Amino acid sequence: MNAPTMPECFTLLGALAATTRHINIGSLVINVGSRHPGLLANAAATVQNISSGRFILGLGAGASPDSTFAQEQRALGIELPAMMAQRHARLEHALDVIDEIWSPTRDEKFAAFPSPEHDVPIILGVNSAALARIAGARTNGINIRASHPQRAQILAAAISAATGDSAADRAGVVDRGKGLGDFDVSVWDWFDESLLDPQSQQRQQFQAEGVNRIILLVRGAPDLARLEETPVS
Repeated sequence: MNAPTMPECFTLLGALAATTRHINIGSLVINVGSRHPGLLANAAATVQNISSGRFILGLGAGASPDSTFAQEQRALGIELPAMMAQRHARLEHALDVIDEIWSPTRDEKFAAFPSPEHDVPIILGVNSAALARIAGARTNGINIRASHPQRAQILAAAISAATGDSAADRAGVVDRGKGLGDFDVSVWDWFDESLLDPQSQQRQQFQAEGVNRIILLVRGAPDLARLEETPVS
């Protein structure tokens, strides 16, 4: 955790939703172990309604107890499952609860819980093929670090689950036009101007793997004037 402060995610998202009109907003990603799934569903639906449908819910299964990325949970005394399979099961349970609370035929006990007035796309941040298959089967998209050494294989697993293509032939899925539909395949990386060029070798490689969105992170305050003069494709 390299940030000097750690604002609460949904509080900040609510403020962004209320003070913007056109841009999409979202979380990349929220650890499902940090909140009760019911509270998570309530918060996400609330932000979606404030934003009039511009919110994307990014979720993650959480890291192992001894990981750097588990510092927040350790500080708060939140118990973390030691096994990856247990963390994945916890994430699927959270998805079950979200589906139940947002269902149009939900139990009357959830009557006072806000329902999202627009569908909430759910994206999973992943670092394994096992979690990628959950993303493909149960959510609207996948996100992975662009430099992950198994990026292509992990994306193929997600796309296979999303399309029902057991062959897991990434190029074949695209070429046959089977269609990923609304399944979002994204990678994240630090800002690199070369990635703005659709003809760059890296962009071509991403496209061959089925990537349809690149998320670029900027360290510090961005140079807005520079960005405005840079063509984006």
